[in-house]
Amino acid sequence: MADETQVAEDTPVEPDMEEVCFQIISTVGCAKSNYIEAIAKAKTGALDEAKKLVAEGNEVYLQGHEVHMGLLQEDAEKMGSTKVPLLLVHAEDQLMQAETFRVFAEDMIDVYEKLAALQK
Repeated sequence: MADETQVAEDTPVEPDMEEVCFQIISTVGCAKSNYIEAIAKAKTGALDEAKKLVAEGNEVYLQGHEVHMGLLQEDAEKMGSTKVPLLLVHAEDQLMQAETFRVFAEDMIDVYEKLAALQK
């Protein structure tokens, strides 16, 4: 049975890299959940709550984004020395999904806000 910390080429994933990846995944996952919940709140007309959820999501997302930026800066300083394990690819995918949901949530809140104004 293969060690789960191995990538395809049997190159071990550094424990620090695993920790960093899970930090990104957990923070942006929480942010994405906030954005999804914000859309649901906006749909019910709770626009202030929706905006608050987006703001909270942005704070959490920023933590994951900063960790990711640290990896990019470290890689740039060492001229591409960072190994790219599958876990990092997953973390980056989660980062981008959360950002997409943020933009979508903000747009949906705007739409529901305009609909509410037209119904008055």
